[in-house]
Order: sequence, then C-alpha cells, then structure tokens
Amino acid sequence: MKRELDILIIEDVALDAEAIERELRAADLCFHARRIETSAAFLEALRGEPPDIVLSDFTLPQFNALAALHLLKAQRPDIPFILVTGTRSEEVAVECIREGADDYILKASLKRLPISINIALHKKAIEQARRQAEQALRRSEEQYRLITEHTRDLISLVGVDGRFLYVSRGYETALGFAPEALLATQALALVHPEDRGQVRRAWKQSLLHRESRTVEFRLSHRSGEWRCFEATGNWVFDEQQRPSRSVIVTRDITRRKLAEAATRELPQLIRAAQEAERRRVARDLHDSVNQILAAVKFRLQSVEEKLGGRDEAILREVLKAETHLEKAMQEVRRISRNLRPSELDDLGLGPALRALCGEFGERTGLEVELSIHHLPASLPDEIELHLYRIIQEALGNVEKHARAAHVSVKFARTATMLRTLIRDDGRGFNPAPERADKDRPAGMGLADMRERSGIVGGNCTVRSLAGVGTEIIIEMPLRITDNAATL
Repeated sequence: MKRELDILIIEDVALDAEAIERELRAADLCFHARRIETSAAFLEALRGEPPDIVLSDFTLPQFNALAALHLLKAQRPDIPFILVTGTRSEEVAVECIREGADDYILKASLKRLPISINIALHKKAIEQARRQAEQALRRSEEQYRLITEHTRDLISLVGVDGRFLYVSRGYETALGFAPEALLATQALALVHPEDRGQVRRAWKQSLLHRESRTVEFRLSHRSGEWRCFEATGNWVFDEQQRPSRSVIVTRDITRRKLAEAATRELPQLIRAAQEAERRRVARDLHDSVNQILAAVKFRLQSVEEKLGGRDEAILREVLKAETHLEKAMQEVRRISRNLRPSELDDLGLGPALRALCGEFGERTGLEVELSIHHLPASLPDEIELHLYRIIQEALGNVEKHARAAHVSVKFARTATMLRTLIRDDGRGFNPAPERADKDRPAGMGLADMRERSGIVGGNCTVRSLAGVGTEIIIEMPLRITDNAATL
C-alpha cells in the first residue's frame, strides 16, 4: 500500500487550497493536506510530525513564502518547498529559487504541480541516498581501521618466492578458500591478471625501501567473482638482514568502492533528470502554450478583418493586443529554447549554437562572433549537450556581469580534442573564489562549467583580468573517454 503524503499548505484563501487539493487528487496523488496561515502555526507543524512537502502562497496577511522558506531551512532543510502563487513576477520566482525553493507554480496553471511534487520528492530521496552512502562509507572506513589495528581480518605470510607460508581464517570468510588449500600456492594466483603488475611493483618497492606499501587490487573469490581489496605489506628480515618473508594485511573494500561509485553517479543522475524535465517543459511550452497563443492571434486577426475601418478605436485596441500577443509568443519561444533547444535534438550542435548566439546578440545588442569551421560534424550526444550548456552559461555571465561590447566563440581541434574559446572584452573579474571581488562573488556558474567539462573527461580554464576581459577555454575529447571524471 502506498503511504499517504503529508502535505502542508500555507494559504489564507481556503478556495485556493481546495483547488490545489483537487488538482492533486485528479493526478491520483495519495495524500492528506493541512492548511495553515501564520508563522506560529507553521513552527508548530514543524515541531510536531513534519510534513513530506510544503506548498506555500507568496503573500499572506501576516506571513510570506520567503519567511516560511527561511524557517523551513533553519528547522528542516530536508523538506521540499514549492511556491504556489497567483503572481506572475519573475523576480519573485528567482528570489524564492535562489533562497532554496524547489519550484515555482502559478495558481492559474496547476497542471504541473503533481509532477513538480514528484520531482521534488525524488530529489529529496536522491539526496538522502547520497547522505546515507556517505555515512555508510565513513562507517565502513572506521570499521576497517579498527579491524586493521586489532583483528587483522586477512593476514598472510608470503615467502620470497611468492608462496603463502601462512593464511588466516579471514581468507575463508572473505574469499571462500580454506587456509589449508592456499598454503604453498602462489599469492599472485588470486590476484586479477590486470592488477598483478602493480602488486609486484609495490612488493619490490617495499623490499627496496624497507617500508610498508599499500596497494588496491582485485582478488578472486572461490565462486569466480572478483572482489576489491586493499593490502598493506612489509618485509621481515633475518639476522643477516636478508628478507625472509612478507607480512601482508588485507581488507575487503568492495562495499567502499560500490558506495564511492554510487556517490559519483548521483550528480549525473540528477543532471539527467534535470535535462529530461527541461525537455518536457520546453516541449509543453512549444506544443501547448504557443499553440494556444497562436489560436488567439488568429481570432484577433479575424476580428480585425471583420471590423474593417468601421470602428477605429476598437481596431487600434485589437492591433495593440496582437502586438502584445506576438511578444508573448516570442518570449515563450525564447524560454523554450533556453530550456531545451529543439535545434540541438533535431539538427545538432552547430545549428543550435547559431540559434543561441543569434538570439543572444539580438536580445542584448552585443556583437557576437561565432566561428564553427573546426566544429566536428557530429559529437557524442553527451558531449554536445554539456558543451552547449557551458556556452549558454558563459553567454549568460557575459550578459549579466561583463558589460562587454563584443563576444566571440571559436573552435579548434586536434586528432582527439576539441578546444572552445569564449572571449569577451568586458570589465573582467578575479576567477579565484577565495579572492573574488566582494561585489561580484564567485557563483555556481564557473563551478558548473568545470564540472560539466570534467564529466566527459575534459577541462575548463578561466582567465580574466579586471578591465581587460575574460577568456574561457574548454577542452573536450572528441569521444567520451574511459577515465572521464564522474564528479
């Protein structure tokens, strides 16, 4: 049986709260809701049985969404918060999202609210899983440290010829081999063939420098599967200072490796979910909202034709309405393109960048120079997406901060690498976070660009000087490499 969601609604208009509940029930969401209106009631609700999610109007008689959001982040930062309001101010949405809200929904279009709630709860579950994985990793490392110091799970003595002289019972527990069966066998026979070289090198270095060496490798389980281990070895010398045997203490790090891999994958899963949602919203804007606006425009044109010249005052109002409607359609297309450009999916990176730079130049009045002569005809989808998002972020930073007159985007390539140079002639800044200007603190944009580059095995370099301008250099492989960083 599905657990009912506990939804807390901060709303002073009962009819609006009922409309929200009707929309959620229509989407087959299993829930029960509580409505409050004051900060005192909100704090009492948080101290009691905390809700799964908070939906809040922006302005109440003695309370507002920002105050509620601040209280929530101080008391229970893990609870998702969605603004549901009648205002259409983008400043309201931006401020609430900046302060930590998960989404922004207009009361006039509640259809997206159930999806928004599911996404917020999914993000919360992912974040909880990440924290649990990190906690499990820390606990695991502490347990293995205590084991190494006190019990030494897998302890063995290996002779100078590489054969086991002694094997502890831990080998049977960890690998399924009885100690007696391993005696006098080659220790390296258990090691994965690809890892034997590094194990030999660590063994020889430990002998040469007469100090311990630690190495990670895979050992074969009796069942045939490979498990990850970390071993620390040191040599024992006889009275003539000749090596007699090596003491090796080994511990199983399979869980730690799995936890690390799960933690590394989370950002990519989150990004994939974000891109999927952007694609869906962009498609809805283009296929639904814009179609409705187009239908309204056609009706206005029909009214214009029927009026002819009989009523000039009404005709002028109709023409004004058509002008505003055209602006609205252009804005919807711009928002849709920023969310997920159809050119990127349908035509590829080159046409998508032309559209991006063209729209940017037209909107901002800046001179934009785009040179794509060295851009490959095709790149892996993931590289195209990350490169497009980086350039989009860079152009956004130019618009918001640079005060530039000219910006250029150029490409160069080698046999294996694509190099992108984004340069503006603006006022520049100090890209080092610890020395950033107080009036222009380093934001998430640069970190996001570096992270996106690293995901596909590339890198991002920022060069900027006050009064000179900024250069952003992105280097990405022409194909995704095996050692791409999963940040």
